[in-house]
Amino acid sequence: MRKLLLVLAVAVGMTACNSETKKETAKQVGDYESFGEVITPDSAINVNTLVEEMGNAPEYEAKIIGKVVEVCQKKGCWMNIELANGELMRVTFKDYAFFVPTEAEKIIGKEVIMQGVAKFETTSVEELKHYMQDAGEPQEKIDAITEPENSLAFEATGVLVPITPAHEATASVN
Repeated sequence: MRKLLLVLAVAVGMTACNSETKKETAKQVGDYESFGEVITPDSAINVNTLVEEMGNAPEYEAKIIGKVVEVCQKKGCWMNIELANGELMRVTFKDYAFFVPTEAEKIIGKEVIMQGVAKFETTSVEELKHYMQDAGEPQEKIDAITEPENSLAFEATGVLVPITPAHEATASVN
């Protein structure tokens, strides 16, 4: 039964990323673009203190801040957040109800604020390969994935992405 549920979860995730779901329009909240549920930047904890705060809880509701290092290039249906130990935390969006920008200059390297639920989970080989394809990784890197991955994951209900003024965005490109 658990295997069936895992296969169904993977299939729904892959279908949602590949489907033509309507992308929600961002709202401006102060110095941020807001995606999903509108949240505020106050009381966010650093992603690197999340595990300590979670303790032994199987799930933990939190508002966190972390640096985006990768985003789904197809639709913005997931992103990876950098952790201090060099690992990544995969962030998905509740019910695939919203996506984040795919343009690197709008999100990569930015400290985003997310509200949602953190948990440790196992990601199947099939799903890991799907994420690598979405990220545009070379086929040899995708083919090298042979083991499932146990990691910290986060399902966000809302995300705030800092707005970069036009002159800063231009300066960082040059």
